[in-house]
Amino acid sequence: MTTSQTYDGLNATDETGDDEALREARPAAPERSAAQQRFKSALACLGAAYALSWAELGLALAMGFPGDAASHPVAASIVSRVLVGLLYLCVASRLQWARWLTVALGFVTVALVAPTLALQWHVFPAAAVVSGLTLACRLAASLFLLSPMPARRAA
Repeated sequence: MTTSQTYDGLNATDETGDDEALREARPAAPERSAAQQRFKSALACLGAAYALSWAELGLALAMGFPGDAASHPVAASIVSRVLVGLLYLCVASRLQWARWLTVALGFVTVALVAPTLALQWHVFPAAAVVSGLTLACRLAASLFLLSPMPARRAA
């Protein structure tokens, strides 16, 4: 079956602006509920915050640590980011305990880190921008996750 046979009454040279035939030929997309859209937005915000946290670590490594480099636990920074990534995967699996833990950690992170952005801006503006974007994503994700989540799909 060729493409021209698929669209029966529609041809490429017809410029009459007949949108009715096009609407009838294409089925309507299923509408997502508002809860599903909020959940997808929360996951997008969590993904962006996770990626930005790795960028923040990269900037910290590029700038160097003050004092003795051996006294700074780089491995702990990497492991903490991996654990947060696993927590976000649990949120994506719609586990309630992970959702509420992520909301609590998001609000605590914003409350503790936001006041330090001004000082960070004077030391390293690029890192302050990345940190600020990370905080904004975490806050948005926490707010989205406060709303009721869509039910899990039966397998």
